[in-house]
Amino acid sequence: MRKPSSSTSTVSEAFRWLRAGVHALLISCLGAVAIECAAQAASPASVALKPRTLLFSQVSDLDLDGGAPVTAITQDLQGYIWYGTQEGLKRFDGIEIVTFENRYDDPASLASDWVWSVTVARDGTLWVGTDGGGLDRFDRASETFVHYRHDPEDSRTLSSNRVRVVYEDRAGVLWIGTEDGGLNSLNPATGAISTYRHDPEAADSLPADNVLAIREDRSGHLWVGTNGGGLSQLDRTTGRFTNFQHEPMTRGSLSDNQVRAIYEDRAGRLWIGTYEGGLNLFDSESGSFRHFQHDPEDSSSLGNNRVRSVFEDRDGTLW
Repeated sequence: MRKPSSSTSTVSEAFRWLRAGVHALLISCLGAVAIECAAQAASPASVALKPRTLLFSQVSDLDLDGGAPVTAITQDLQGYIWYGTQEGLKRFDGIEIVTFENRYDDPASLASDWVWSVTVARDGTLWVGTDGGGLDRFDRASETFVHYRHDPEDSRTLSSNRVRVVYEDRAGVLWIGTEDGGLNSLNPATGAISTYRHDPEAADSLPADNVLAIREDRSGHLWVGTNGGGLSQLDRTTGRFTNFQHEPMTRGSLSDNQVRAIYEDRAGRLWIGTYEGGLNLFDSESGSFRHFQHDPEDSSSLGNNRVRSVFEDRDGTLW
């Protein structure tokens, strides 16, 4: 594993570059469609496309990741850009890229080279969700990883090593969505892990064990998006779920049960991105959804019905 440059002046210059260019880098990696959405709780009917002119800074000359797809990206409290790929975890300081990979002869190396999620907790801890290696916590002092893995003989461990999403709630609890093991909660202070799984005999259980999105809203409600089970709200006191699913014969139901993104905007509105049903806006009073979908006859409609991520910028524009 290569070490980053030790030059203080060059790193400081790099961080200045990062602060100026991080949004361009995010957009170039992930792609985006802009939707103008007024900051004052405007009616959804007022949503309209707003064209933008974007300038990009290219970093391909640094051999970004050899062409491997970028699956996650974040910035830590020190200013480093971290991004996950299918060929390891990368750290970019504005000058060079350091790659962290799995090494069979090093048990403290990255658990798996396929990284799905990279999350920085409020205390600065970097958490990495991998496909096949479970959850990793990065130790900055030693630049090694502490592993949290599934043990079939121990129900107190992760329910699956295929970690798709990691989210920290306001209490500092980590919520871990897995590909095939449902939802896990991890208390970093104690290491205690709880598991929520789909139970076909219980209508108020997690509706599917493939969890792809997690978000806590300003009221403290925890929302969970699953692949095939729709959108769910967890009551953390009882462990029960209220589930919202696509009902073909019900007007205002969720447009698609494959939920990829959950986002609360500054006005407190909950937006749901789906794999085939476009974008949904949740009405908490009625429990119904308003749909924004692609219309080939309308150039101002949503560009594609596959919505994997939603973000609101400082101007109140939804991407």
